[in-house]
Amino acid sequence: MDCQGLVVRLIQDFVLLTTAVEVAQRWRELAEKLAKVSKQQMDAYESPHRDRNGVVDSEAMWKPAYDFLLTWSHQIGDSYRDVIQELHTGLDRMKNPITKRWKHLTGTLILVNTLDILRAAAFSPADQDDFVI
Repeated sequence: MDCQGLVVRLIQDFVLLTTAVEVAQRWRELAEKLAKVSKQQMDAYESPHRDRNGVVDSEAMWKPAYDFLLTWSHQIGDSYRDVIQELHTGLDRMKNPITKRWKHLTGTLILVNTLDILRAAAFSPADQDDFVI
């Protein structure tokens, strides 16, 4: 059964969520690198997550980061490769990039760039001559 669409959707959602959690406090810097987001737009992402005192708790800072990344990824389009590649590039452009110590995203980028090869190998009709006995 070929479920590549489901797999790439899960991979992309995983990448966006883990990036939001990893970046958390620094999400504004990432937003500037990816989309030139204004201060007003950043405040709008944080506003639903503010407490009664108007502050976003540091442990909840991943939430506006995730909201931003979801919106940004939809603007990039349907290409999961483009989304992950652009995200990787944006993270690399940050001060003290997390990609230096956080190798998961690099590995995921390699995986998504080889999915078509893996899919072709898994779902192509095998010739009898290809098997070594």
